[in-house]
Amino acid sequence: MKKIIFSCIIGFLLIASLAYAMEEKKGLIYQTFKLYPANDDNPYTLIYPLEVTGPGKLRVYVQTIKFEPKSKQGVKTMLADVRVFDKMSPGMWKKWMMRINKFNFLEWVAGDEIRSAVHGAVKTVKSILGKKEKMPKWFHGMDEAAPNNNARIEHVIDDPERQSVEGKYVVLLQNPTDSVVEGSILIDYPGDGFDVERSLWNDDPRKPELVVKDISLNRGNYILITMVREKGWMPEALWKQTGEKAVILKVTAGGKEFEIPLPVFDPEKKLKYGEIKYAIPDFIVTEETAVTAHLDATNQIAEGNKANNKKTVTLKPRDTTSGDSRQKTP
Repeated sequence: MKKIIFSCIIGFLLIASLAYAMEEKKGLIYQTFKLYPANDDNPYTLIYPLEVTGPGKLRVYVQTIKFEPKSKQGVKTMLADVRVFDKMSPGMWKKWMMRINKFNFLEWVAGDEIRSAVHGAVKTVKSILGKKEKMPKWFHGMDEAAPNNNARIEHVIDDPERQSVEGKYVVLLQNPTDSVVEGSILIDYPGDGFDVERSLWNDDPRKPELVVKDISLNRGNYILITMVREKGWMPEALWKQTGEKAVILKVTAGGKEFEIPLPVFDPEKKLKYGEIKYAIPDFIVTEETAVTAHLDATNQIAEGNKANNKKTVTLKPRDTTSGDSRQKTP
């Protein structure tokens, strides 16, 4: 009974942590996982590399939802820093961060330098488990996730520690059992990363609702887009995403197409709190023109209704000599 109550408390803390990470200036990983049975004496391992950019609290929550077959053992969860690796050069770490956000050394291409480094780290971790002697400096916490007993690790990082390891940390999930284990992991930390599985975000009742509220012309006949967050939370980490993960406002008008990243059209992060207006630069409407605005055109954000992210109107330029003769037709 106590284990069930504790599991419910951890489940609540996981949800609260997600809400906190979404609202605050924190990096966030929220993913489901599937751990296969151990191979002989080698536990099946997933590793999540993190880049911590400032002081603060790093938190890990692991919830298991399925053990098939059932097992008395659980999934070991550990937080370590880059010193767990015998050889991990800055170039190798950068390559790792660019290629993956989780790593299973048993499935990695044979001979890969990252596979070799991670295999060494897993052996190092194995060597300290069960020992009563003082833990090494790279060790920052461990817990076990099992049915009705979820794992939780919290670690406060100060600047001296962060600088000594160049902000490089890893979370390890190890399955030493003969079971296939399924569950979810949430990591929030002082950083810029944002990797939330869409199915989990879709199920979150606090997901945002974004709307293209209006498309009009300002006094100079520049296109003015009014956007609003009607409800929910906008994670601040979204403003730091680039490349394929960037949130984009896409505007088409007069045969031209504009793609504007979130930190450009909303540098003050007003969408976190409500409404934002953005004028398209370097394009003046000189004749009747159809204009389409599509907020989150790259579909990075989970929402209840995506239809109101896109709006098309026909705009007629102002006649500056006779007043405002603009027409707008939905």
